[in-house]
Amino acid sequence: MGQVVFDEREKPLMRMAYQGVPDDAEWQRHLEVMSDWARRGEIYGVVIDAREVGRVSATQRRGIMDWITNDKQHLRANCAGGALIFASPLQQGLWTAISWVTPSPIPVKMFSDLASAEAWVRAQIVEKQAS
Repeated sequence: MGQVVFDEREKPLMRMAYQGVPDDAEWQRHLEVMSDWARRGEIYGVVIDAREVGRVSATQRRGIMDWITNDKQHLRANCAGGALIFASPLQQGLWTAISWVTPSPIPVKMFSDLASAEAWVRAQIVEKQAS
């Protein structure tokens, strides 16, 4: 069973990493953590390392779309942006399909490495804090 690891040590830069394929209970737990971040009323940005996520089920993809829809206002108000790190074009394609159906209310950018993703999110945080 896979898990999702969260790291808030450098808040407001939040990190999340998928390690393997989470079961539905772990997937739900990770959506609840992301919802908590969005609803705290604090500006933050997130780097999501999805290089090891594996195949996400249709139910789990639907969960992401529902989460975006339900927390859209909180995300727009508090989240400066999300950097997604993918290992394959297939993973990128799945995110693209999700974003067509449920557009993100925040800036989202795809990366292939951690350093670039973190630099971009840090810049997004500075920009949102200034506005």
